[in-house]
Amino acid sequence: MSPELGSPPPAKRPPPAPTAITDIGEDLLHEIFLLLPSLPSLVRAALACSTFLHAARSSPAFRRRFQALHPPQVLGFFIEPCHVALPTFAPFRSRSDQDLAAAVRGSDFFLTRLPENSSDSHSRWDLEHL
Repeated sequence: MSPELGSPPPAKRPPPAPTAITDIGEDLLHEIFLLLPSLPSLVRAALACSTFLHAARSSPAFRRRFQALHPPQVLGFFIEPCHVALPTFAPFRSRSDQDLAAAVRGSDFFLTRLPENSSDSHSRWDLEHL
């Protein structure tokens, strides 16, 4: 008789407990966030749940690292065809980063949403060429 037949079967291990999104540590979330392609992608991910938002907002060191790895991108440029009064904004088309393209589409480059000038000098906006 072989010893394998007489011994009891090995005890089964319990299945691993399900992992909730809140169980992921901030350090791991920071490493995942660093893999995102741009700042608009980070904003979109951070707004997915309060855990992500807290992770993105809580660490100045993480934000500095993200900014160092993801420098600001040029979204487009203004052109003045035939010296018209109002220049045209020509956005760069980014097919690789949908979040950046969405940020360009949703932007108000002509500042039309600013409040109208009022008599109060503190609420006045002045635009200057750089």
